[in-house]
This record gives sequence, C-alpha cells and structure tokens, in this order.
Amino acid sequence: MAPSRPVVLITGGSNGIGLVTCDHLASKGTFQILLGTRSPEKGEKAVSEIKSKYPGSTISSLQIDITSDDSIAAAFKHVESTYGKLDALVNNAGICPTEFSRSILRETLETNVTSHAAVTETFAPLLSKSSSPRVLYVSSELGSITLRSDPKSRARDEEYKAYRISKAALNMLVACDAWEHSDYKVFGYCPGYVITDLAGMREEKIKQGFAQQPDGSARGIAAIVEGKRDAEAGKFLHGEEEGEVHPW
Repeated sequence: MAPSRPVVLITGGSNGIGLVTCDHLASKGTFQILLGTRSPEKGEKAVSEIKSKYPGSTISSLQIDITSDDSIAAAFKHVESTYGKLDALVNNAGICPTEFSRSILRETLETNVTSHAAVTETFAPLLSKSSSPRVLYVSSELGSITLRSDPKSRARDEEYKAYRISKAALNMLVACDAWEHSDYKVFGYCPGYVITDLAGMREEKIKQGFAQQPDGSARGIAAIVEGKRDAEAGKFLHGEEEGEVHPW
C-alpha cells in the first residue's frame, strides 16, 4: 500500500543544503523523507539527529551514489518495494571545483548533469505513480548565460569555470525535461551562495553580501515540493516567493 504522506527523495541529503532541506521538511511532519546519501553512516547519523528534533517526522536514509548506475538501480528498487511511488525528486547532490582542466570538467559534468539525468530517468516510473509528481534540479545563477554576460550582474565576475559550464548544461536539462515530460512538473532552482557550502571563502562572501543562511534555500525548495510554485514549472527559480525567476 502506498504511504499516505508524500514521498520526497533528496540526493546529497547528509550535508549542506540537502541536509537543511531534509530538516526543514521533517519539521512540517507531513512528508515521508528519503535522505539520499553515498555514506550510510552519515545518512543514519543525520536521520537520528533530525528524528531527535522532530519525533513525529518520518525520515529514513537511502544509500545512493548518483555517479553509479548500480547504486541508482538499487535505490530505485528499495523505494519501489517500500513505498511504491515517488512524489518529489530533489536532485541536489553535486560538486563545485575551483580549478579547471579536461579531467575536472569531465568529472563535473558527469556529477552535476549526467548523473542527475540518470537519476530522474530511473525514478520516472515511480514519479508516474504520484498524483502530482515534481522534479527539482538544484542549479545556480552561475549557470545563467544571460547573467554571465551582464556587466551589472553580481555573478558576472565569479570564476568556477567547470561548475558554471555544468550548471548551464543542467539548466538545459531542466528545459528539456519540462518540454518532454508533461506528466510531471520540472523546476530549476538556485539556492544562492549558502554559508555552509562556502568553505574557505566564507568570510569574503559574507562581507560581499553574497552569503545567506541555508534556511532560506530550504524554505525555497520546500515551497516547490509543496506545490506553491506550480504555476512557474519549467522555469529557473530562486528565492521563496512567486515571481523570483532567473534568466537562462
């Protein structure tokens, strides 16, 4: 029997934006959350901490390495046999290298684009079992060609060449999936510069006004998962409110 609560899978759920989003959704007590992670140990630790905060939440760890077809297939089988459907897929896992080379670009595209496409295609049969399926790709304004070319954009002079290229490609994946799949709603979402993911550049980005707390990103993702921005499906969203849309 399918669960009464909407089933939400968030890849890269054991750290950063993914973890904060899992925590935020758990606080609502209305979702069956699957915290996707490569590391079972990290996943179980995160789930335990979230459950201690929200005893009424339903959240479990799901091992999934998005760069491995075998791992994706195993995760699919588990979700299929346990829940029988998937209501929302949040493709969040990714990498952000600072250097650039052929091998780095290849790895970044494989992780940030190809792997997300593979996860979505694999889970498509379970999404089709939902009455209102949604797919969200966590992208970045750094992948916007329009903003990269705009002298007034704060994102224009940021580097991260391999990352930017991968997110531009991911945005095209959003557009292609939105065109191809009329059976579910597809979104691109930019969480912005989130403090937990800034590593050594944290203080610099805070001073520049780029950095933001991850709570806002989690609320923005949750709004999409909850259907509050369905009218903007197929677009490249940011923020928490209707109308906050980035150019491609």
